[in-house]
Amino acid sequence: MGKIRVLDESLVSLISAGEVIENPASIVKELIENSLDANATNIDIRIEKGGIDSITVSDNGEGILKEDCPVVTIRHSTSKIASRDDIERIMTYGFRGEALASIAAVADLEVTTRHKDEEIGSCIKSRAGQIPDITDATRPQGTTVDVRNLFSTIPARRKHLAEPRVESQRVLAAIMKHAIVRNDVGFRFLRDEKTVFDCPSNQTPQERIRALLGPDVADNLIEVNYSNRIVIKGFVTNPIISRGNRGREFFSIRKRPISDPSLERVVETAYSSLLMRGRYPIFVLDIELEPEKVDPNVHPTKKEVRVQDFDLIRETLGFVITNVLLDIKPAVRSESLEYLVESEMVEQEETSIFPDADSARAEGRALLLEETMLVEPVPSNVAELDIKEIGRILNILGQVSMVYIVIATENGLVIVDQHAAHERILYEKLKKQVSEGNAMVQELLEPIVLRLGVSEAERVLGLGETLEKLGYSIASFGGNEILISTLPEILGKRASENEMLALVDRILELGEGLAMNEFMDDLVRLTACHAAIRSGQKIGHEEARRLIAELFATEGKYHCAHGRPTIIRISKEELDKRFGRTGPDAIARFRARHRL
Repeated sequence: MGKIRVLDESLVSLISAGEVIENPASIVKELIENSLDANATNIDIRIEKGGIDSITVSDNGEGILKEDCPVVTIRHSTSKIASRDDIERIMTYGFRGEALASIAAVADLEVTTRHKDEEIGSCIKSRAGQIPDITDATRPQGTTVDVRNLFSTIPARRKHLAEPRVESQRVLAAIMKHAIVRNDVGFRFLRDEKTVFDCPSNQTPQERIRALLGPDVADNLIEVNYSNRIVIKGFVTNPIISRGNRGREFFSIRKRPISDPSLERVVETAYSSLLMRGRYPIFVLDIELEPEKVDPNVHPTKKEVRVQDFDLIRETLGFVITNVLLDIKPAVRSESLEYLVESEMVEQEETSIFPDADSARAEGRALLLEETMLVEPVPSNVAELDIKEIGRILNILGQVSMVYIVIATENGLVIVDQHAAHERILYEKLKKQVSEGNAMVQELLEPIVLRLGVSEAERVLGLGETLEKLGYSIASFGGNEILISTLPEILGKRASENEMLALVDRILELGEGLAMNEFMDDLVRLTACHAAIRSGQKIGHEEARRLIAELFATEGKYHCAHGRPTIIRISKEELDKRFGRTGPDAIARFRARHRL
């Protein structure tokens, strides 16, 4: 008997569903696109338990004709194409005709709909994989799709879903991508019966950006309006407003959200001379092309869009954004430069500072250390210096570029990275406090209020209990504002709005799918990093002496919390070798000098 067989249709449907339906967010995305293709002007999305228990998407679109209801859950059924010519000129969000069929294969599905030309609507009910039941129903014009018990009949897939908090964030991200570019359509999102955002239809683009990304972004928008062979419209922001991740970069083609790293890099390159390293621009940009040049159906989930003349698009985009930014002169706030230097831990090219030495000699010593010394991290098997030895031999020469502390010893030089060293000290201190359940807290005399976007506010509030274990006390302050009333004590004077915004950006970059102990450890590392002495910060001899003594009292003294070396040594032997005091050349000179 042969090994190749034609699969049963029910099994084919499950395989197809696996391609289209990955998680609740993919269901929400498909249903939103169906609503938009039905010319809806208002879309209401509700989820429970991250969408794992239930998803409801309701719209006021054209609705489904009664005679079409029996085929809506059959694979490859669609109203979006009728002939081969339609494939060449796609005017909708796609037409694979697998969304409702795939949902019905893996979840309980109920569709209640009334077409605009009919007085009585229909209700389609099906349990996962079963033939649907159709009855009459009453409702206003439009369609409501209710999805429950996702993957309940396929435990292997259900167990691979993330926890509800993470799935909820994925759903929010999927909605945001559409809502940010379709300001003509009203979007309302409710999670566990709580309204996350409610944007009315026909908002201006600026109003929609304000509602979803926050007032700091909306108040610093720069319009982009380019029309030639390609039309590029939307907004970028003044470089004074940036973020520590790519979470506020939105691209669409013909109002269809896309994610393309090459286009993102084009815009980031245009900003490269205006932003500090590790900062990313904020933008909402739509690219208009002729329909025949765009194919949204190259992937089962329509994640990818195939576009003709893509090199021309990238070239044009770079030209447009670069020229928009040419005349920008940011009105920098008085604290902005200090904040950016501190928040990014960038190594500053400052004049080297040594006691009792002029700047020229100091610069000469810095270059000597940088260019002529062989430097390596201290290996773990090297005999350790203890605190008593440090006290006996510690001869601090000073700082190099206000980054490295240079110490003379009996056997050479020891160089300490001040930020890495302090980070290690604070990391071990805070980790111990958290493990013992007594993290030291600093009460703020004036609580800090952060004005965030919808997504950021939701995610931060979702981490409230976890952050509280470290000493952060956060609460909703209405809308998308977050109130911070306490901080970990080690953050000290860094309690500022700018510092907290930078910290929030980095917290949201952490892997939410990690186990809680890993996630907590990452939060401890991040807090220690933000609280530590920064590169470019001048410190005195006594402060440096205390820092080094505390470093050598830690368990992981040779590396910071992120694994970078804290200390390197340059031995006297290496110095002698570099200056020609030892080795074959030194012997040859000695013989020549003494005529041996």
